[in-house]
Amino acid sequence: MKKREILHPLVIRICHWVHAVCIVLLIFTGFQMRFTEALKMFSFEVSVKVHNFCGFLVLFSFFILGAYYVLTGKFKKVYLPRSEDLKKVPIYANYYFIRYFFGEPHPFTPKPDDKFNSLQKITYFMLMFLLLPLQILTGLFLWDPLTFKEVINFFGGIKVIAAVHLLLAYTFTAFVIAHIYLATLGHTFFSHFKAMILGYED
Repeated sequence: MKKREILHPLVIRICHWVHAVCIVLLIFTGFQMRFTEALKMFSFEVSVKVHNFCGFLVLFSFFILGAYYVLTGKFKKVYLPRSEDLKKVPIYANYYFIRYFFGEPHPFTPKPDDKFNSLQKITYFMLMFLLLPLQILTGLFLWDPLTFKEVINFFGGIKVIAAVHLLLAYTFTAFVIAHIYLATLGHTFFSHFKAMILGYED
């Protein structure tokens, strides 16, 4: 019997699902607070409490995730894009937008220490280590504007911070939709979901 390779260790799977649930709740509660008259899912007070709780939970989970990759020495290989990754982006974009619909096999086979193709690696690196930290920082500034008053003023005021936070919220909303869709494009409809639940694909 062939030994199953664990693509996603337990700590990664836990952090992934914490992020997934929290980011969805952050999106809904964030839009609830921003468009109070248009959305009536929760009261404003409940939205603020849920939003703040999920924000700090994502922050904690983000540090756990970062510590794991740094301590295991896997960050560079798993997440850091290389020059050859940029050259391969058209190959994977062509697969996702065209070749997949003709039933062609995926041009990349994930391995435990090399589990993201070039397009995924670049996307995840930008989201996890550039945009997410920026979203966390702007969220912290909005959470306690008095404490961060000088920093907020340095970057142009509270309206600028709020605008950046909202723009990033739209970006993460688009990513969540695309991520769920692309997760269905494994060799079976649920294979990628299974990997993120059990750690392996058949």
